[in-house]
Amino acid sequence: MIGPSLRIALCLAAALGVAACSRGTQLPPSSAASASGDQPSNFQLVTDIPIPSGATMDNDRSLILSDRDRWTGRVVMTLFNSANEVTAFYQQQMPNFGWQPMMSVTAETSVLTYVRGDRAATVQIERRTVYGSVVSVTVAPKQSDGGGSGSSYGGGYDPSPAPRPAPSGGVRAEPLAPPSSKR
Repeated sequence: MIGPSLRIALCLAAALGVAACSRGTQLPPSSAASASGDQPSNFQLVTDIPIPSGATMDNDRSLILSDRDRWTGRVVMTLFNSANEVTAFYQQQMPNFGWQPMMSVTAETSVLTYVRGDRAATVQIERRTVYGSVVSVTVAPKQSDGGGSGSSYGGGYDPSPAPRPAPSGGVRAEPLAPPSSKR
């Protein structure tokens, strides 16, 4: 008969084995120093964002269109670092890659937003259930505000847009219908 401590050890080993079976690509770390060309050539799809040490790209949830410094899409990475450590890493490293901070919210899920030239980046950091964190970096062309400023799609960022008037019809409140009990 198997003792309780051996049973717990087997369950833990099985759980770790299942967690290790995720489909991913080990990413080499990058910092401002490696952005200058010192990064290994085995994985250089994206070179304009920092990659923490030990990051594994989630191949099923990532989408990279183009490459290097002109890519658009999303890179999803899993890390064994805490969400607080990863948030501090991106707050420190993104400006070293030329990204200007625009907004940050540090909470259970932290969201950091940056701009660089005609592109915007959003870094979302979530705590993993067991240990570590999941980081999703989304990069895309900035959108114009459509306010007639003459800018085209992906145009420049206007830090002080003209105020817009309130809706002319006023604001009205209506009660929500109760949820349907049919499911």
